[in-house]
Amino acid sequence: MTEEMKDIQEIGEETTEMEIEHTETPVEESMESILRKYGDMEDLHRGKIISGNIVGQGDDGWLVDVGYKCEGFLPAREWSHKMLVNDAEKPEINDTVTVEVINVRHGEEAQLHVSRWRCEFDKRWNELEEKLSQKDVITVRGLRKVKGGLMVDCCSLEGFVPISHLAAEGRGVNPGKYVGEEFEVRLLEKDRRKRRLVLSRRLLLEQELSTERDSFYGNVTEGAVMEGTVSSITAFGVFVNLGPIDGLVHMSELSWKRNNKPKDLVKKGDTVTVKVIGIDRENSRISLSIKQTQSDPWLTAAERWKSGTRTTGVVTNVTDFGAFVEIEPGVEGLIHIGDLCWARIKHPKEILKKGQEVEVVVLDVDGEKRRISLGYKQLHDPWANIDSRFSVGQDITVKVVRLADFGAFVEIEEGVEALIHISQLSTKRVDKPQDVLAEGQEVVARVIEINPSERRMRLSLSALEEDDGRKRHEEEKKRRASSPKPEREKEKTNSYSAEEQQVTIGDFLKDSFKQ
Repeated sequence: MTEEMKDIQEIGEETTEMEIEHTETPVEESMESILRKYGDMEDLHRGKIISGNIVGQGDDGWLVDVGYKCEGFLPAREWSHKMLVNDAEKPEINDTVTVEVINVRHGEEAQLHVSRWRCEFDKRWNELEEKLSQKDVITVRGLRKVKGGLMVDCCSLEGFVPISHLAAEGRGVNPGKYVGEEFEVRLLEKDRRKRRLVLSRRLLLEQELSTERDSFYGNVTEGAVMEGTVSSITAFGVFVNLGPIDGLVHMSELSWKRNNKPKDLVKKGDTVTVKVIGIDRENSRISLSIKQTQSDPWLTAAERWKSGTRTTGVVTNVTDFGAFVEIEPGVEGLIHIGDLCWARIKHPKEILKKGQEVEVVVLDVDGEKRRISLGYKQLHDPWANIDSRFSVGQDITVKVVRLADFGAFVEIEEGVEALIHISQLSTKRVDKPQDVLAEGQEVVARVIEINPSERRMRLSLSALEEDDGRKRHEEEKKRRASSPKPEREKEKTNSYSAEEQQVTIGDFLKDSFKQ
């Protein structure tokens, strides 16, 4: 007989003697009860679930009477675990608790360590397994936002939903908005040993969306007009949610207006009317248009814009050959470089810049080709009333702007140029205009012709030279006429004396021989 059994027998004999004195209960019955009680406790093993009463409490834990030869120790760290949601408060003396054996030593130095949270975890995990075996979808409740996702209550156990699995759109979702909310999820990963539970809401949504997409594509056709909500805005267009799918409105299909930024036309959350212009079922893509739900302004442009009409527009683009001006939403006209300024320019940017508001005149409209020709210089014609500002015979100061083989072009005022023909450059023969003038030089010239209808003026430098010659001659003539007579005679005497000074000795000798 073992020592333990001897101890049990001695205890039983002592108990029997006491019972004989105080009660009529048979000795055999008391012994069987005691042996059954302690015999069951000998079956204690790691992992066994038992119940007991709290009989002692310390800073580091509690003593639990489970009917064993010694009291079990329940460490404070073994009471609860972060994995357990809404766990019980700490126990008091005489409270009954259910615990799991985590360490046991039998014999004279018997020891017993128990854990409350481990058996509670197993209980809740088993409940989770049972639910998952019946249905792959389970309801959870958002607990708190953490880095990378959301912690949820799943069968009173903490589970984790990654941010990429919270919504159908994946990342870019705020987990905080799901705190306190109940929603359905599917199991993504579970590991009982590691106490790891990862769930996904997206998998469930994607399945639902897949069914909805199939139904959507089965009913939608190109040309269909429907309403949607702007879900996101990019540099190349706008995505519009149509329910089970997002369609793209390319920036070229946003408006009849050109060169618009998507963010300037719509905002996220706006309700818009769109037209289906393309369907790609294989790649789950749908192309949409907003502008095609609106009337095309070019269809009636020719009726609204007649030649000669003046209007105000905004410069939308400046190119080497001209400037585009939007005269109404979706309708742009071109100001050719030749219609920008009466003077010669190298580039349209010398006159206009993008975004500038300008007044223009309609020159021509071609509705079929969606073209409108506009004029800018026509509203600022410097030749208008030119003959009231200048007259033939008038001397004016001009600037040489360029030289040609046949003469020189000079600027009279901004936008007004005149020609000085090579024959009018000087009273003397001129082979090349460069011999007389240089670009940028300012000279005084005389107007010899004005032709407003042909936008032509001719000037002359030689006319001024001729006038100067005549003036000098007249002045000399007047000076001589006004000189005193003695001076004229003196001049005559002086002239004779000069002649006499020219007679030589030979001339005298010649005359003598003749005599």
